[in-house]
Amino acid sequence: MSYVDDRTYRVEIAFDTKTVAVQCFGTDSVDTELKSDYKSVGALPTWVQERLAALAMLPVPPPPNDVEGVGCRIGPYLYWVVK
Repeated sequence: MSYVDDRTYRVEIAFDTKTVAVQCFGTDSVDTELKSDYKSVGALPTWVQERLAALAMLPVPPPPNDVEGVGCRIGPYLYWVVK
């Protein structure tokens, strides 16, 4: 993904528990507005839920599915989401 920067988050949804792990890329990762763990996708901020919903409609890679300003679907349960 060519636009990974300080506003990009790695979002992984656990297949079995549906919990969500979030990691921020870049130098602003200490000041991120997202927590590192959520109990479900529904517990995420609305802007993240909306981007995940759009990315989830894309086919599972390969090849990666980049959507500028939204993010990228990396795998069946792994996404990069742009703020």
